[in-house]
Amino acid sequence: MPKDVAELIALFDLTETGPLSFRGPVPNTRLQRLFGGQVLGQTLVAASLTVPDDRLIHSLNAYFLRPGAIDTPLDFEVEVMRDGSTFSNRRIIARQADRVIFEMTASFQTPEEGLDHSAAEPTDVAPPESCPPLGEVLRRRFGANVEFLSEWDALDVRLAARPDKAEAGGTMKAWVRTRQALPDEPLLHAAVLAYLSDITLLSVTTVPHEVEFLSPSMQAASIDHAMWFHRPVRVDEWLLYDMTSPSASHARGFAVGRLFQRGEAVASCAQEGLIRVLSD
Repeated sequence: MPKDVAELIALFDLTETGPLSFRGPVPNTRLQRLFGGQVLGQTLVAASLTVPDDRLIHSLNAYFLRPGAIDTPLDFEVEVMRDGSTFSNRRIIARQADRVIFEMTASFQTPEEGLDHSAAEPTDVAPPESCPPLGEVLRRRFGANVEFLSEWDALDVRLAARPDKAEAGGTMKAWVRTRQALPDEPLLHAAVLAYLSDITLLSVTTVPHEVEFLSPSMQAASIDHAMWFHRPVRVDEWLLYDMTSPSASHARGFAVGRLFQRGEAVASCAQEGLIRVLSD
């Protein structure tokens, strides 16, 4: 996985292989399967490359169908569903060889003026500079078992509040940004936002339970992911990721997240994933 911002940016440099088809690079990784956020962000880029430049992503809905192999390039096939006066819709399939591993529908809009309001950013958190890095917290708890966290060294993730067993489910808050500045390209910032949205979200579904998300006795994997982009964002500046889990049942956990920047909601996301407790 990207160990610095240059490698992160390179992930989203897709090669055009046809009028509506693209190929994405696969990074060196110690993970057993492709990171879902990588597939999510690359697919978003593939779709964006087929719409007019003035149309920005405002929502996506995706399914993770099969684990992605770490040694095979990703091929993206884009289908034009509709191009209206202000909205464009795309359907994208991601393949490795002849296996479909992922599918997404995405909607784009030309920005326009309209009604405007935002939820208030949570205030019950310490500033990022005084919060411990997430990797440091997990290493204190689990030791060398979380060395794979170095796979995300391009990101600075800080635990803003202790995971809590709230009355309505688990909660977690984290500050996150890239470690270095990014170019002023809205598509790149949106792709990296999608990428980082998948790092901690599913783990909050296990907070109310006497289990460890990183334990060998837990089988966890993303099933689907939905995301809404409300306002322009810079992922090289601090974002507050506010996550909660309203439900877990049938070996599936459901979580929702809100991303805030400079006091306003910039994106929302929801994810359901497999959280299967394995027998001894």
